[in-house]
Amino acid sequence: MLPLRERRLSLSLVIISLYRALGAALAIAIMEALAAIAQEPISRIPFVTSIVLVLALPNSPAAQPRALIGGHMLSCLAGWLCLTALGPRETASAVAVGLASLAMIGAGMLHPPAGLDAFLIATQGLPVRWIFNPVLVGTVLLAVYARLWAEGERNLLCPLLDRPSHSREGR
Repeated sequence: MLPLRERRLSLSLVIISLYRALGAALAIAIMEALAAIAQEPISRIPFVTSIVLVLALPNSPAAQPRALIGGHMLSCLAGWLCLTALGPRETASAVAVGLASLAMIGAGMLHPPAGLDAFLIATQGLPVRWIFNPVLVGTVLLAVYARLWAEGERNLLCPLLDRPSHSREGR
């Protein structure tokens, strides 16, 4: 049997993991509802993996607002440039995702799930307005939601679990 201290840490990790998973599930439900209201096909909403990343690993550099928002915007720009130069086809999507990766790495805004934006724009010929809504609006909303959810963890769960809040990794 584990010593009491290790059991408490293990239980704390389970509770925090459940809290973060609940946050992700709720964020997905909100995303689906907003897509329906905006009459945007759910297949064109590129946030499922971003939601999982920012809620499951809130302290990771890729989950920070700068990487989340900047990564999606850089990826959209790469997708739009490739769509404009090459037209909507597989070659454009491959170049777009590579260019998006390079831009995110170079700018220090790596958010791997954002590569989907470049792919969707280049393969589906999505209009420029798609970059602003749903992508820019969605990333800002997700950044705010993730920050509030993380504050809830720090302010509600950590005191209840008698556990210090996590320091910001990568900062």
